[in-house]
Amino acid sequence: MSTDSIDIAVHAGALSDGLCEQLAVVGQRGIAGFSDDRPVSASLVRSRLTNALTGAPPVLVLARADEELVGWCAVRHPEPHEARARLWGPVVDPRVRRSGLGSQLLREVTGLVVWPLVTTDVPLDRPGAAEFFAGAEWCVLDEVTVLRGVPLTGSMEIVGNGVGFDDLDGYVAAAARQFGGHPVGFAEATLRRWRDDARFQPEHLLLDPQTGSLLLALAQHNEASSELLLAELWAAPSARRPLIRAAHTVAARQGLEVVRAVTRDDPTPFVACGMTVMGRCLIFTPPGDR
Repeated sequence: MSTDSIDIAVHAGALSDGLCEQLAVVGQRGIAGFSDDRPVSASLVRSRLTNALTGAPPVLVLARADEELVGWCAVRHPEPHEARARLWGPVVDPRVRRSGLGSQLLREVTGLVVWPLVTTDVPLDRPGAAEFFAGAEWCVLDEVTVLRGVPLTGSMEIVGNGVGFDDLDGYVAAAARQFGGHPVGFAEATLRRWRDDARFQPEHLLLDPQTGSLLLALAQHNEASSELLLAELWAAPSARRPLIRAAHTVAARQGLEVVRAVTRDDPTPFVACGMTVMGRCLIFTPPGDR
């Protein structure tokens, strides 16, 4: 595909269903075969790019070749208690990689925002990805581990879930403060953000009331595959393995193909439950934003 005819433009306004589907298609192509390869759907794109508390659409730059979307880069507006806005991308169709399009998209979108930024997870096994941000003089802020597991049949042990739980808002906020280290305002808004995520289901919010611990799992699907993503584990040490095993049981009961975890913490509890480390990712921030 020639890059001569690529047009780059800022998208203003809400995200239509059709645009979310196009963003998802390019996103799926971009991660295929790497450690972060996962189902990317239009609903996932919408929930990740839209501000959960305000509903504000992202700052979004699109690249099209003969009206076909071949790249994009977005910044999700920071929520009231977030210190940084989240950068998604640049996402570039494999057919036009190494053309300079990613650098152009990054320059365009960062020039439109005034907030401190942080990237999503950048896999170390994706050729050139970390080098791309390092070359733009972005700095490593954090590192995360990606793990993969197989759904398992079994008992739920001591674990319950969020269905019909009294004062679920208070429970989640307390776990966010105690085990997640989040400030009060952010913690109190946590469940509201989760409920606005198209993937959220109360039965996937696994709880250990005895310790006040929780595990948030999110079911993701596309035409080719499905998974249960273990998104947050805010738990006492004694509750971590039971919650992780319970999530694998939930995945088996719902016929999901894979269990995936992304964690900034010690991955030992996940490995002890039979999960395999698939890769590691870096999170970058622009120079001056550390």
